[in-house]
Amino acid sequence: MTEPRGRARDRRLLGEMLIEAGLLSRDGLAAGLEEQRLSGGRLGFTLLRSGHVGASAFHLFLQDNFAGVSADVAEALRSGPAVDRIPARLAHHYGMVPARAEGGVLELAVAAADSPGLIPALCELTGLRVEPLVCPPSLIAQALERFYPAEVEPGVIYRSLGDNVLVLSDRKRGIRPHLPELLPEGARAAEWLRAVAVEGMRCRARRIEIEPHPEETRVVFRGVHGDESRLLLPRSTHAGLSRILEGLSRIAARGRVVPREGRLALAVDGRTISAAVTALPTFEGDAYSLDLREDRFESPAPESLRADLPWVASAVHRLADESRGLLLLASPGPAEEQAGVGALLSLLGDRLPRRMAFGPPGRIAGTEGIEGPSGEDLPEEVFLERAAAARADLLVLPMFERPGDIAMAAAQSLERVVIASIRASDAFAVMERLARSGAGWAVEETLAGILAARLMESLCVFCRRPFDLLGLLSPGPRHRAIGIGPYHSSAGCARCRGSGVRVLEPVFEFLPLGRGEEFPRPGTSAALLREAFAGRGHPTLLGASLRMAARGVVDVREPLRLLLHEQQ
Repeated sequence: MTEPRGRARDRRLLGEMLIEAGLLSRDGLAAGLEEQRLSGGRLGFTLLRSGHVGASAFHLFLQDNFAGVSADVAEALRSGPAVDRIPARLAHHYGMVPARAEGGVLELAVAAADSPGLIPALCELTGLRVEPLVCPPSLIAQALERFYPAEVEPGVIYRSLGDNVLVLSDRKRGIRPHLPELLPEGARAAEWLRAVAVEGMRCRARRIEIEPHPEETRVVFRGVHGDESRLLLPRSTHAGLSRILEGLSRIAARGRVVPREGRLALAVDGRTISAAVTALPTFEGDAYSLDLREDRFESPAPESLRADLPWVASAVHRLADESRGLLLLASPGPAEEQAGVGALLSLLGDRLPRRMAFGPPGRIAGTEGIEGPSGEDLPEEVFLERAAAARADLLVLPMFERPGDIAMAAAQSLERVVIASIRASDAFAVMERLARSGAGWAVEETLAGILAARLMESLCVFCRRPFDLLGLLSPGPRHRAIGIGPYHSSAGCARCRGSGVRVLEPVFEFLPLGRGEEFPRPGTSAALLREAFAGRGHPTLLGASLRMAARGVVDVREPLRLLLHEQQ
């Protein structure tokens, strides 16, 4: 009997590469091969499940080497995975994607190996023999975003970039919470979590604790001054609450971490609240705590921006001198978009006349001649006509979704300065998109560069604890230039988790594409662009965030999240 396709290659190459990278010993490889011989499956999954390699270091290794080890699986995930085999809710919850189904075998891309009952359950669900293989989390997130719906049920939204979202209330969409005492016991888990979260807000709680007991599920709301109130739910609700909390906070997809921690966003009619989720085991099941915090953004001073982002300042000043040109802004959400636009306007200062048109989607608001009533919905054409009639010097355009939006921004930038936002993980992802779509020609004449903005949680100096970053990042040459620190992470205390406020620091990277810069050719990948760019001394998002972590500004787990789960 011949081995399945890729198995011999898997056995021959992966073990030797892990030994060369310093992630695995010869004895560990021998033990892993013996276990693989007895239980079957892929070697990487066997090594991760048995603890012979660490998950984070293995993910970093795969991020650089996965195309060489499993090129066919990587191509399947990018071009057309077998998504019809597993429901979207289940795929998002565990962070997994069915790559291929051939010959009665389903190859399953996973990032963790800590759910022993998952594979047998999937065998029963699909009627196929499931063979899991460990993939880079970023590649799985990319496939989930592209091939599965983000909203698996009304108000339950999974995102590849940033925190997943539970919509508590949205009048326009008809999503509203119910009182806990009015919900039937068989209601969906999302409805129970909505009811609990809204009840906590009504009580002005800063922490919500959900703990299973033999006869009920006990919910405790803890307020600002230590006051508390309690809510008793049916014991049967705990399983559903556990499932949705672990899925939305990404606890389920991240594997063996103690304490098990994650984060999600709660949306209430346009207002967003961050919830830090911690899961701890008890005799009756896992207990969960949700620390509710409003986001507060720190805005760096113009002097600091000019010192940290000299290439951005130079590009902005050139645009101001010429009174025309295009800057693209890569941001995963509205908050990051706001931080990036604020930084660019701060660098502009008074170098342009203050006739600006701002365009949140379908809405116009502005200063000195570009005015519109609050909440007015305007078609894009009307917005641009009003901006042109008012002779606006600067257009700030919303996040692009349609193919023609890039060309439209480029046309506007022939007459004025345009800042246009695109939803993307970083500047290199935008550049790859332009190169692959063939839209590069439209912006090549006027594009001065691409700015990427991310917001990262600041470090709490009262509960910070040392973090051995070099032990995680030591394998591979691309991480050897990272400073020695010291690095810290926040353990969580009353002054940060219980404060009711999450302080976010902006981190930027800039990809200059002005005069003298070669425009990338079609087919250029974001990974190759990022590697070449970092080699020229320009700060990437990862490098900039790690430097901020080394200075004690941000929690070191924030750049690690970017590195392990989002970089493509």
